[in-house]
Amino acid sequence: MNIKEYWQDIDSNLENLLEHGFVKLPSLKMFELDLLANGISDEMGSLTFKEFGSRHKIFLDRLEVNKYLTPKLFDIARDCFNYKGDLSNQYHVARKVEPGNSKEMFRAHFDSHLFTMVLPIKIPDMNQDGSAGELMYFPNARKGPRNEISNFIGKAFYKKYASKEGLEKFSSRSQKRVDNFRDYQPLLFIGNTTLHTNYPVSSSCTSYRLTLLAHFFDPSPKYGVGSLLRLIRNR
Repeated sequence: MNIKEYWQDIDSNLENLLEHGFVKLPSLKMFELDLLANGISDEMGSLTFKEFGSRHKIFLDRLEVNKYLTPKLFDIARDCFNYKGDLSNQYHVARKVEPGNSKEMFRAHFDSHLFTMVLPIKIPDMNQDGSAGELMYFPNARKGPRNEISNFIGKAFYKKYASKEGLEKFSSRSQKRVDNFRDYQPLLFIGNTTLHTNYPVSSSCTSYRLTLLAHFFDPSPKYGVGSLLRLIRNR
């Protein structure tokens, strides 16, 4: 499969995105993911998050995201979400969670960006019962915020669900979806209306878990809540 074939169904996929709030894209298994994971992991060292490292950028360039996906998302952002910003308003970060890391679990949140894509690069196996950092998400959990004030209030309100017990409570009244990414298919969803979080990466997992997170088009002001949270993360 060449890159053009990889994106051949993008128009119908984006229709599904708008209808359901999320869509799965074709598998990345055609790429040398083990080699890519090793390179990105070496760049990250002991970091859990790293913004747009060189190996990360090379992979997105090879996938030609900015040719086949970004312009179409930009049109949707302007036409359907009244987005007034620039095409370059993107945030790309690698997320690596080591086995037994108890900090990166059940931290339920909405993204500030309109669209989020999770690209699975290394998904660990487990030697016994547990979890491997599966993504738990609730499409259309809230309406799109009208402004920065409603966005901040909404984010603060849903923080009460940012725990295992809170998410169990929220699951009783909202449709929960779980993706383990063992098919290595990226997930694209509407970021600012999808409540999402991760299960823990159990200490029994055979390796770290590595995903690339692509965020497109933050409608908030330059110094809005999303920008502030990203600044704190990258300190």
